[in-house]
Amino acid sequence: MNNTSDFPSLPQGWFYPEEPSITEGLHAELQLEVPPGHLLFGRAVEIFAYRHGSDDVLIRHRDQPERFTTIHLSWSQKQEINEQHPTVEFDGTFAEFLAEEQRVYGLSPDA
Repeated sequence: MNNTSDFPSLPQGWFYPEEPSITEGLHAELQLEVPPGHLLFGRAVEIFAYRHGSDDVLIRHRDQPERFTTIHLSWSQKQEINEQHPTVEFDGTFAEFLAEEQRVYGLSPDA
């Protein structure tokens, strides 16, 4: 990821992956886990952010840059059992992601 100061503030506990190894590891696990029929199967996506201390990853769709999906990875290191896994926690715009984090977890962007 480039200069993260150019990106919008994230909710508390979420971080931009500043090390290429973090981005590569999260993306590799995502590609392993997503089975045919899943919302993200075959889609061009990029790791946008991750929640520290959990397996939640915020993904941006390359063909729809305003669309974001939060996935809960299982770290099974293999394809998941059905199209419902890895679990999609959220799918929508970045503003909707922020609103959902506030609604569900009471988390707002760090100032």
